[in-house]
Amino acid sequence: MAEKQLAREQITGKQSVPDEMRAVMIRHHGGPETLTLEKIETPVPGPGEVLIKVEATALNHLDIFAREGLKGPGVPEITLPHISGVDIAGTVSYYGPLFPGQQEITKEGTRVLINPAIGCNECRWCRRGEPSMCPDYKILGEHFWGGLAEYVVAPARNIIPVPDHVSSTVAAAIPAVYTTAWRGVVTVAKIKPSDIVLVVGASGGLGSAQLEIAAAAGATVIGTASTEEKREKARKKGAAIMFDSNGDWESEIMDWTKGQGVSAVFDAVGAPTIRHSLRCLEMGGKLVLSGATAGDSPELSIREIYQRHRIILGAPLGNWEDFLQVTSLVWQKKLQPSIHKVYPLEDIAEAQLELEGRKHFGKIVIKIS
Repeated sequence: MAEKQLAREQITGKQSVPDEMRAVMIRHHGGPETLTLEKIETPVPGPGEVLIKVEATALNHLDIFAREGLKGPGVPEITLPHISGVDIAGTVSYYGPLFPGQQEITKEGTRVLINPAIGCNECRWCRRGEPSMCPDYKILGEHFWGGLAEYVVAPARNIIPVPDHVSSTVAAAIPAVYTTAWRGVVTVAKIKPSDIVLVVGASGGLGSAQLEIAAAAGATVIGTASTEEKREKARKKGAAIMFDSNGDWESEIMDWTKGQGVSAVFDAVGAPTIRHSLRCLEMGGKLVLSGATAGDSPELSIREIYQRHRIILGAPLGNWEDFLQVTSLVWQKKLQPSIHKVYPLEDIAEAQLELEGRKHFGKIVIKIS
């Protein structure tokens, strides 16, 4: 306790770090009305950690799951009170005590992006750069307090610098969806120019990233979306043709491919769409799963999988190589995340309602400071 108090006095003694910060608190599970904007004590970084002044945090369905208290296989139990927010860009305010041999990655005041995947850093999976395979895998914003606050504590090893020409709004749109999309499209599915790729829900944060990366890989990309406005935006992002997600898109896609089907389907919607996605696959096609935002308990026909040599692949949040590859391409403007709208922290409830209503194309970002 004495060490923590000393650390707090050292941090808050700095003019740039206040004693208190604003944060969006989840104290009870429920709808957006349960979110409260409060003033709480500014956190203190421990050994190997860094205090980040948050500039922008992008929303994900993980924020909705945390607020609602979603439970089930693969869903972490949220300890209340909680601050969500996985995608975080900001500036380094203060380093906690460094581990022996550890060096500061950047200086104080440097703009940084946080990789939210946290492993033990000791197991064989972490040594391979695969924190999501770590037995002790955790995500900043789910298992720990996240970025819907003016300050956040993160492992120092999880930050990378952001170039001056990249805004914090754009940087915050990268970690969860673009790293996941890169893992699915490039690392797992190994998409190539001869492939025809279907993105189910191509207007969402993850779907629009999958579309862009698959198109950049040279594949013919098709997708589904619920409105003509979204479908037009997807076409501008690289889709060859778009189908109405409210219509009979399975039949339309099979007609468009002359009964052949597609090489791969990326489906993060889940239960309502997964069987249609399977039926759109060609012989030996790949179904890549990176989420289940609309439910994770579908009815499936096993025969529709094995009799047509189909492959189901999991692609959660990417590894360190995925993260570094995709951020590098954004820094070079070879990938350009779509930002639907930027909200102030005070309007977090309205922003989450827009995300829940699937009214967006790309990412919804919260401007913190």
